[in-house]
Amino acid sequence: MFRSVIFFLSFFVLCGCDPIQEQILGTYVLDPERGCSTCQVNGPERMSFEDADLADGVPGFYRFEFSNGELHAGTYDFLQVDTVISVILHPDSASSEFALLLGETVRTDYRIKRNSIKERCNGVLRDCVWNRLD
Repeated sequence: MFRSVIFFLSFFVLCGCDPIQEQILGTYVLDPERGCSTCQVNGPERMSFEDADLADGVPGFYRFEFSNGELHAGTYDFLQVDTVISVILHPDSASSEFALLLGETVRTDYRIKRNSIKERCNGVLRDCVWNRLD
C-alpha cells in the first residue's frame, strides 16, 4: 500500500501537473498545417493570455489578433462543469468587425495542453491548433 502511494505521488510530481490557470499563460500562434480551412478563416492568428498574479482572484487578460488585422481583447476566466473546463472571454475592446462582442460573454471549447491550445473543427479527429511561442 505504501509503495503504491509513493508511486502515485512520484508520478504527479514528475508529470508537472500545473493548474489550468498556469498552463494557459503565454502567446500562441495558429498552426496552418493542422486543422481545417475554417481555422484560418474564423480563428485568431495569434492568442495571448496574461495574468500577473494568479492568486489575487482577478481575471487574467487576453488578446486575439486575426490575419485581417482585426482583434478583440479583454479579461478571461474559467468555467468548470464536471471534468470539462471552458475558457470564458469577456471582451472589453474590439476592432469594428468584433464590436458586437463588447459587453458579451463568450464561452470557448478550447482544450489547453502544455504547449498548445486546441479546438475541434469539422470532425472528431480534426483540431485547430495554436502552438505556444513563449
